[in-house]
Amino acid sequence: MSILENPENEAAPSVNKRVTMVDKGTEASLGMANSTPAAVAVKAKRQWITLGLALLYMAPALIIFVWFTYWPFLRSIWLSFFVTDATGDTVRFNDIQYYSRILNLDGSGRDEYLKSLWTTVVFGLMVVPLGIAAALALAVLATAKVRIIGVFRTIFTSSVAISVASAGVIWSLIYSPATGATKWLVNILGLKEQSLLLSPATALAAVAFMTIWTALGFNFIISLAGMQSIPKDLYESGIIDGTNGWSAFRFITLPLLTPTLLFLFIISTIQCFQAFTQFRVLVGNEGPDSTTNVFVYALYNQFFGGGNPRYGFASAMSVVLFVVLLVLTLIQFKALDRRVHYQ
Repeated sequence: MSILENPENEAAPSVNKRVTMVDKGTEASLGMANSTPAAVAVKAKRQWITLGLALLYMAPALIIFVWFTYWPFLRSIWLSFFVTDATGDTVRFNDIQYYSRILNLDGSGRDEYLKSLWTTVVFGLMVVPLGIAAALALAVLATAKVRIIGVFRTIFTSSVAISVASAGVIWSLIYSPATGATKWLVNILGLKEQSLLLSPATALAAVAFMTIWTALGFNFIISLAGMQSIPKDLYESGIIDGTNGWSAFRFITLPLLTPTLLFLFIISTIQCFQAFTQFRVLVGNEGPDSTTNVFVYALYNQFFGGGNPRYGFASAMSVVLFVVLLVLTLIQFKALDRRVHYQ
C-alpha cells in the first residue's frame, strides 16, 4: 500500500488543521482576556510605576539641570525687561529698550554692541573652517599604516588635556615680547607694536590661532572616529573601479564624513560665539581699538565691569546671543543637512 493510500496519512492533515484552529482560538480568547478593563488597568499601573521609578532615579540630575540651566535662562528673559539695582532686584519695567539699544534701533547711533557681535562673527569665520580643515588633515595622516602611528595620534590629541585657561597662559608667553618666540613674525609683518596681541591688525587673528590649537585635539578625535567608521569594503570596491588616493578621499571619505563635519561645524560655531576665557587671559580688555571685544566679553563687562553692574542689560544681551546661536544653528541644519550623506 502506498503512502497516499494510507488512511492515517489522510487523517493527519485534518488533525493538524484542527490543532491549528484550536491554537488560534486559544490565542484569540487569551487576547480578549488580556484586553479586559482590569488587565488594561493593571498594565497602565505598571507603566506608571516604571515611569515613577525612572523619574526618581533621574531626579537629582533633573533638579541640577533645571536649577542651573532653565531657571537662569528664564530669569534672564525676565530681567531683560526691567531696570535692576546693584543687588539684581527689579526696579521698574523697561519694555524692550535694552534690545533696541543692543541692536541700535533706539536712534542713538551707538553701534558698539553690533560691532562686538560682528567681531564674534569674524572670529568664528577664522576659527571654524580652519580648525575643522586642520583636524581633518591630521585625521587623514593618522590613518596611515605605519608602525609608530599611535605616537602621532597621541601628539595630535594632546591639546584635549589642556584647558582653555592653561592654553591661554601658554600662548600669552609665546606672544610675549620678552620671550621673543614671535618676534620674527612681528618683523615680517612690519608691526609697530612688539606683540601680536597689541596690534589691531593681528590681535583677533592671534587669539583665533590659539583657539584653533586648543580645539584641534577634540576635532581630530571626532574626525578620526568618523573616518574609522566608514566600511573598508567601500574602499576595496573603489580600488577595483580605479579610485585611489585623492579620488577615494573626495568620492568616498568626504561624502560619508559629512554627518561628522556637520556636527563639528555646529559645535565649533557655538563655542566660538561663547568664547571668553582666551580673550580674558590673552588680552584682558577690549583689545587695541576694540578689535577683540567679542559679544560675550562685552556682556561680561556689563555684568562685572565697573562699579555699577547692569543685570537687566546684560540679561538682554544673553537673550540676543541665544537667539543668534539658535538662528545660526537652524541655518546650518537647513543649508548643510541637504549635503549630508548618511550610510
